[in-house]
Amino acid sequence: MGHIPGFVRNFWKKWNERIIWDNTMITYLSGYFRLSPIETKCMLRMGNRLFCDFWLSSMAGNKKSVIDCYKAPFPYNLFSLAYWHMSAGQRSFRKKIADFSFGDVLDYGGGIGDLALALAQKGCNVSYTDLNGENMKFAKWLFDKANYHNISVFDVEKDQNKIWMKKYDTIICVDVIEHLVDAESVLERISTHIEDKGRLIITAIECLGPTAEAPMHFKINFDPSKLLGRFGLHKSNEFDWLWEKK
Repeated sequence: MGHIPGFVRNFWKKWNERIIWDNTMITYLSGYFRLSPIETKCMLRMGNRLFCDFWLSSMAGNKKSVIDCYKAPFPYNLFSLAYWHMSAGQRSFRKKIADFSFGDVLDYGGGIGDLALALAQKGCNVSYTDLNGENMKFAKWLFDKANYHNISVFDVEKDQNKIWMKKYDTIICVDVIEHLVDAESVLERISTHIEDKGRLIITAIECLGPTAEAPMHFKINFDPSKLLGRFGLHKSNEFDWLWEKK
């Protein structure tokens, strides 16, 4: 592929970052936090900046406080994620995730639960797992509100034996691995729990570390592709986020 002019890249970036309001999610958020739709949109716009500021003020360079930061009783990350998922690029990507997911699905680091809900609505047998913080609390409420009580919810700290008691047809690890201090051990555990002919959907395996927009990212200090290949996973020729176990 030849050189892409800078103005084309900038246009593409802005096109993908444009927000398309998800009125259904806004209604859920408004109900959960008892806010008006206007107040909810305001919090959605502010969420990422507030979470970044909170992260920088609370982390103080200490990676050991990562879990405490994500479990803190503040909704900043929740609004940040919801807003991110409303961007045009994410909407398109998350639709592809749903298209490629099948069977027993593990949404590892499922965040606010919107993807897990979409997969359950598609007919997948979904297991959602995350830290027991504000995101999980909202996800549980969301599943109940949408009348999807069959989504299994696991605490990633306390329910390790339950999470890994079986293999999955699809494991999703989207916008997660770059936030983990123990990324290599987690990816190894994930790789060994995918069924033959199963799929791994994963992003950010080449993360170079924190940026001004994402100070909560950690650099990936190992070769994820080599690790995945060791466990029989092969990257799709079409999508760099899709791996299949053959």
